[in-house]
Amino acid sequence: MYHGLTESEKLVNMLSEKAFLKLWTHPNPIGKKSKELCDCLIVCENNIIIISVKEIEYKDTGDTTGYERWTKHAIEKSAIQIWGAERWLNTVDTVTRHDGRVISLPPKNERKYYRLSVSLGSKGQVPIQWGDLGHGFVHVCDEKSVKILFNALDTITDFIEYLEASEKLVNDKTALLFDGGGIEDLVALYIQNGYTFNMSGQQPNMMIIDDTLWDGWSNSSKYEVMLKDLATSYIWDTYIEYYTKDLLTDGMFHIDNKETTDNDLVLASMALQPRRYRASLSDALMGFLQKGNIKCRVCEGYNGMLFVFMLGSSMDREFRAHELFLRCAILSCKAEFKNKKIIGIARDGLEGSSVGYSSDLVYIENPNWTEDEKNKFLSLQKELGYFSSL
Repeated sequence: MYHGLTESEKLVNMLSEKAFLKLWTHPNPIGKKSKELCDCLIVCENNIIIISVKEIEYKDTGDTTGYERWTKHAIEKSAIQIWGAERWLNTVDTVTRHDGRVISLPPKNERKYYRLSVSLGSKGQVPIQWGDLGHGFVHVCDEKSVKILFNALDTITDFIEYLEASEKLVNDKTALLFDGGGIEDLVALYIQNGYTFNMSGQQPNMMIIDDTLWDGWSNSSKYEVMLKDLATSYIWDTYIEYYTKDLLTDGMFHIDNKETTDNDLVLASMALQPRRYRASLSDALMGFLQKGNIKCRVCEGYNGMLFVFMLGSSMDREFRAHELFLRCAILSCKAEFKNKKIIGIARDGLEGSSVGYSSDLVYIENPNWTEDEKNKFLSLQKELGYFSSL
């Protein structure tokens, strides 16, 4: 899977696939003049994360020379690669992966870039520089912090919200003093404080980051309870990867024209759910499937996104897909759900059907229904027996 990559690049791409999932993780994409663009590119909706990996062995020279050499080759050159990749990306609408698959980029005026340098080899002996290194904010991780960052914030939304929060912390002139600590300790503070750096609703003027924060947090009973609470969330990841396999092997098709599709709007919406939301959605979905006597359930996810879960047999997929669309359309016509994304997921019950298992997906966002269409959809609500549980 990672042919041609160095061991450090393989590590970062493995961490990226686990956190951001396969559909949005692109190792060693091709850039200008068919050269490597960066070590890993993450593209999901409007979010683009550019990752550069440098592994340079630190040699202690007894003075500042060793420190300066390592910083130049491991951090500064990494930042230069990231900025170059961003400049080139701003000139194109697609990028080609190393395996030849073409990735569509979001509209240029809607893109949000995040820059991450994974600088390895310091042996924990070099203070890590990060921030605006000349052409935009670059986050920098070392051997210890990279694994913690990717594993502790292992969804696209959790990851970029942390990056945005830490950027704001620095840009708002909060003085950060690392008392032997590193990025991993900043991550611990962020999570323990409710996924924010605002203390009691205010951002502090100074923060002293102790080197015991992560180790103390990760060995605490509260951390153990948090992991147990989030355990079911990985059911959601399994669903996304299941649908991704269909999408990448031409197994996903449009119900009307029967043509294969590479539309990932539903999957991207699922992937943008943070870890704690995935836990709630997974619990709701599994409870709905196990109960088995309710036709449909509606759950609210991150950012007000609505998910419609529906049971229906694979014996008549066209009927099931049409019913799922109608249920989602009815929801979109209700005033209280105006301008919300609606994602529909229909599947067989746990017992399956005589022809096996299958799923149907629906995506509705800002529909431009006519008044006649709205009235038609709403008139079907009683007939369909619409059950919602928000």
